[in-house]
Amino acid sequence: MVLRRGQRLSPAELGLAASIGFDRLPVARRVRVALLSTGDELVMPGQVAPEAMPPGAIYNSNRFFLRSLLLRLGCEVSDLGIVPDDRQATVQALGQAAQAHDLILTSGGVSVGEEDHIKPAVQALGELQLWQIAIKPGKPFAYGRIHQDQGHTHFIGLPGNPVSSFVTFLLLVRPFVLRLQGGQGHRPAPLKLPAHFDWPKPDKRREFLRVRRNTEGGLDLFANQSSGVLTSAVWADGLLDVAPGQRIARGDLLPFIPLSELL
Repeated sequence: MVLRRGQRLSPAELGLAASIGFDRLPVARRVRVALLSTGDELVMPGQVAPEAMPPGAIYNSNRFFLRSLLLRLGCEVSDLGIVPDDRQATVQALGQAAQAHDLILTSGGVSVGEEDHIKPAVQALGELQLWQIAIKPGKPFAYGRIHQDQGHTHFIGLPGNPVSSFVTFLLLVRPFVLRLQGGQGHRPAPLKLPAHFDWPKPDKRREFLRVRRNTEGGLDLFANQSSGVLTSAVWADGLLDVAPGQRIARGDLLPFIPLSELL
């Protein structure tokens, strides 16, 4: 056996196939993903200067890193822009996106606020099978299906906070997309590394802390673990998988997932 079904074709695999005389290989087609953002508060970078931003407005950062992550996975991405906070507009956008895509990926609108219309919109078009998960960051995560005459289109709703959206994509959306492509979607095995910090106030949910390896072989913690501070994802080189209610003392060996294995 040289190459197994579902194995991703990196440069080495392509060279190996060529070395035994194969000029063609059967492959899965690219997954077609519709990417939408929701929220009247979103402003596209370049449209408004930072000093002129109205109260409550934020730049749409999720749109850019989610598209980049999908392209890294080999997806065909249709960026459908921003959907306003309106029930009918949300239903219409999801219904149209479902016609020509395998997966609809949204960010924002899956919380429990007055203007969060994703849940009823998906339920109007199909079924919602998952709503909220016990992890931090990333509790407002949703999965469902939008029905069509020919079958269904998968729907995944990510949280609006950028770190929550980033982490849940890596942990949940990435393996899902890999499986849609016919590949293996399992998460890489974590490394056991010592914490060089204390974490005395655990959360009741499973936490994924943004950390970075230091020159001593241990893990440093980014000071601000807020789900709105995307700087933590830029600074970190991995995620620390912390069990619900687990306190951390300096020197504890903990499971570390390198971001390089998820990007």
